[in-house]
Amino acid sequence: MRADCLAQQDQVMDITELVRSRLGDPAAVIAEQRVEPIHHPTGMLSTVGLSRVRGTTTTGRSWSFVVKSIQSVKHWAGLETVPEHLRAEFVATFPWRVDVDAYLADEPLPKGLRMPRLYRLDDLGDDRLVAWMEDVEACTKPWDLDRYRTAGRLLGELAASRPATASANLGLHALHRGAIANLFLPALADPATWRHPLLPGPDDPLRSDILAIADLLPDILRVVDLLPYTRVHGDASPANLLVPVDGSAEFVAIDWSWGVPCGIGFDLGQLLVGQSHDGVTEPEDLPAIHDTILSAYTEAFGADVRLGYVGALVARGLWTALPLEHLGEEPTPELAELFRKRVGLARFITALFTTHVRPYVA
Repeated sequence: MRADCLAQQDQVMDITELVRSRLGDPAAVIAEQRVEPIHHPTGMLSTVGLSRVRGTTTTGRSWSFVVKSIQSVKHWAGLETVPEHLRAEFVATFPWRVDVDAYLADEPLPKGLRMPRLYRLDDLGDDRLVAWMEDVEACTKPWDLDRYRTAGRLLGELAASRPATASANLGLHALHRGAIANLFLPALADPATWRHPLLPGPDDPLRSDILAIADLLPDILRVVDLLPYTRVHGDASPANLLVPVDGSAEFVAIDWSWGVPCGIGFDLGQLLVGQSHDGVTEPEDLPAIHDTILSAYTEAFGADVRLGYVGALVARGLWTALPLEHLGEEPTPELAELFRKRVGLARFITALFTTHVRPYVA
């Protein structure tokens, strides 16, 4: 549901009871309300709208909600880009409602970690949902190593509290059969891609390193499949670990995803790369972040998770380290900075593979 559609819906939707619940005031009356679109990545296949609905009461009290509209990928405009022989499996297995289901389940979390409150869930039918959630006021202070350390510890505690049984990393295998094999690898293998002025060139070792790792991807998945499993957040990037200014938790975890058990250490991958994807992290800072989150997670989990962490990071994240989605844009200084940082991220991931995973694959 787009923001304009949400606005039209709100003209006829009475959210008075929602506001009263939010404020704890059974007599609250809405004086005015408005809808503000929230920017979200365009590549999110099942999130079709994200808005903030806010306003005031007749007594001057302010209130707000984050409203997230999600749908099955059977409604995704880009579904035809999925090869026809994979389309039915893709629609059937894509975890489009994992985030909402996590809020509904409301399972215990490690001390210091919480979810936003889910105030209401509207079922629009045909696998379309609208969730009305707590609008968390988050600290905007940049992430430092202490914050990364806390996040690594809590993710390790989360994994330790949620052991699971599985025979394969189903999400990674589906990603391999789908987007990696049919979208990312053809682009990364094409020398023309690397002739883009913001990439290092087809003869750069990075291209050959990535393609060599791609040849080993089935072996990497087999190795990771043999590890113990846990349930996970699924997308534990810094953007999805909000630091509430009210001190109610160390982090409010949003945008839960993936939906299937994963090998130990899985969540560390997105924690490492999240701010690189956003163009924030300098490549030279990645080693310290890696060491910090790995140490904190390992201590909390109680086992060596390097193989699971880096194996899943490579299998999931190496192919999206370079911002291929921006190749068609006019080069600008800002875009050049993003490419510089993302090329550095790709080099760092290949180096991690060589150290932590390569000795275990054929």
